[in-house]
Formats: sequence, C-alpha cells, structure tokens
Amino acid sequence: MMEARLLSGDIGKPRVEALSDGLYAIALTLLVLELKLPSLGEAATNADLLHALRQLMPKVLIWLLSFVVMGVLWLSQVRVYGLVHSLSRTMVRLELAQLAFVSLMPFSTALVGEHGNLSVAAIVYASNILAITLTGAWRTRELLHQPRVHIQALTAPVLRTLKMRAYALPACAAAAVVLGFTFPGWNMLAMVPMLFIPMRTHA
Repeated sequence: MMEARLLSGDIGKPRVEALSDGLYAIALTLLVLELKLPSLGEAATNADLLHALRQLMPKVLIWLLSFVVMGVLWLSQVRVYGLVHSLSRTMVRLELAQLAFVSLMPFSTALVGEHGNLSVAAIVYASNILAITLTGAWRTRELLHQPRVHIQALTAPVLRTLKMRAYALPACAAAAVVLGFTFPGWNMLAMVPMLFIPMRTHA
C-alpha cells in the first residue's frame, strides 16, 4: 500500500487531519474575540451593564451561528475522513482551499456582527460559508472517483448520504447569499437546515 501511495502521490490521512483539526480549532477560538463589552467606567450601574449586554446580543447570535455552522462542517469532514486511509493530490488541494476559507470565518463573522443590517456584510458572510461548502462538495466528488483511497467499498446508503450532503450544504449557503441582497440578517435563517441534514456514513 505504501508503494502504491508513493506512486500515486496520495498523502496519509493523519497529517491532513491534524492540520485541519488545528485550523478549525483556531478559527473557532478566534470567533469569540469579537464579543467585547465597551468600557463602562467605575461608576457603571447594573442597568448600564445590562444595556451593554443587550447591545452585544447581535454579535452573540452571529457568534453562535458561526460556531454551530462550522461545527457542522467540521463534523461532516470528520465523517468523510472516516471512509478513507489517504487523500489524493486533488483532495489535498481542495482541503487546503477549504481551510483557507475556514481561516476567513473570524473576519466575515466580525464583519456581519458589526454591520449585519447591510447587504454587503450579509453576502460576504454567506459567501464565505458557500465557499467552504463548495470546496467540501468538490472534495467529496473527488473521493467518489478515487476508490483506491477508500478503506472499504462504499455502500449504497453511504453514497446517498455523501451525495445529498454535497448538494444540500452548498444549497443552503447559496440561498443565504441570494437572500442577503434583500433580507440582510434574516438571510442567515437559510443556513438552519444544515443542522438537520443526515451525516450517517456507515451502512
């Protein structure tokens, strides 16, 4: 197997997984840095603090959405990696492209948290997630065309789940992009169905 991997240019899964897990962890941690209370001074009252917390709620909600959506995307990736023992060169390139978009999530989250009522911010944020899901879908397509990297033959239920997720996740993000032109802020609701898309990757 090692000789075949060298000849094909495939890369062992553990190294790519370690890079991916590390970058997701960093991006998820950076999301919370935007949750900052303004300086209230020593004379602040409970009412002042409650008002500041209420003012922070839009950013808290977008932080929560980003954390949950990124968690779903990471878990989807984990399920896919459970099916392979190595990654083809194309899969690795797509993984790196996806991680580049993942690293932008703290920026797009901060942008929409600060200007969530503006269509540009809403579209940039949704487009960031769309890019992550599209590279993931492309990677899944490549996986399906490279049986040599499979741990075992993929069953019909697994194939159906992989294909459904490859279409459904980008569809939710694309809907959020389109709705962002006319319903900034509310367009994020289009990504809620991501939470209910099946992830089963075993028979």
